[in-house]
Amino acid sequence: MDKEIISWIDANGTEYVLTDQEDISISIGPSGRYMPPIEYTEDEVPFQPGSRARDVKVKAREMDFPVEINGETQMDIRNKLRQLLRIFNPLKGDGKIKSIIPDGSQREIVCRYKGGLEINESGQIWEKFILVLKAFDPYWYDTATIVKTFKTNESLGRFFPILPLRLASSTVFADTTIDNTGDVETWPEWIITGPGENIILRNMTTGEVLEMTIKLEAWESITIDTKPFIKTIIRNDGTNLYYTLTDESSLWALQDGQNSIRIEMSDVTDDSKVQLSYKNRYWGP
Repeated sequence: MDKEIISWIDANGTEYVLTDQEDISISIGPSGRYMPPIEYTEDEVPFQPGSRARDVKVKAREMDFPVEINGETQMDIRNKLRQLLRIFNPLKGDGKIKSIIPDGSQREIVCRYKGGLEINESGQIWEKFILVLKAFDPYWYDTATIVKTFKTNESLGRFFPILPLRLASSTVFADTTIDNTGDVETWPEWIITGPGENIILRNMTTGEVLEMTIKLEAWESITIDTKPFIKTIIRNDGTNLYYTLTDESSLWALQDGQNSIRIEMSDVTDDSKVQLSYKNRYWGP
């Protein structure tokens, strides 16, 4: 592969390659794919030039993709336009634009149709228009999820695969470093499998803590999803356990760069484990 491949993944998960296709293809010149819009909140300073920046907000972005459709007849063109109307139907929910570059790395951004398919019809056996997609979450994500699993093994007397470790007979106590190589913070998902109780997840880098006053039996697990607009703690039977958080707790993010993480859980056995998963996030593809 010597050039970028751009695909659309619709709300149903079906993927359509949009580059270098004979009939429907993205041509040269997409825009809006790199830095998203930035908005500052600022305060005027009396009798001083300029202003003082108080806050910065990364806003939703729009991306423009020049699209060309080629056909053998006008009816052929009409059928291909009908296909595009179906796969970009915004009422179906969010889709994704996926980018694969020559080094093999893959990133994707969640978005949906905003405009462009109104088109000014040419009356020829081709049509050209600018497809506009809107990403309410402005960041690009790795397509692959990074997964770290922590588990006790009394015969080896250690955690694996990550060191260093301090392990007592009644407490899982692991110190590890997670390197978020993305451009910005990312929000992890935790799956904690019992038995165990008094669960504490600490980000020593930021000073934030997630602590739960709960006891898990051997057959129980909980999933903690820290992502914005989700923020859930669900037991495997569907029970909402958000109320078990202590007042000092937060569903914290992994900051960009290295994060020193400490995991604590008491009354564990060989069956107890903690799984951390996340995707790196980026400004651009």
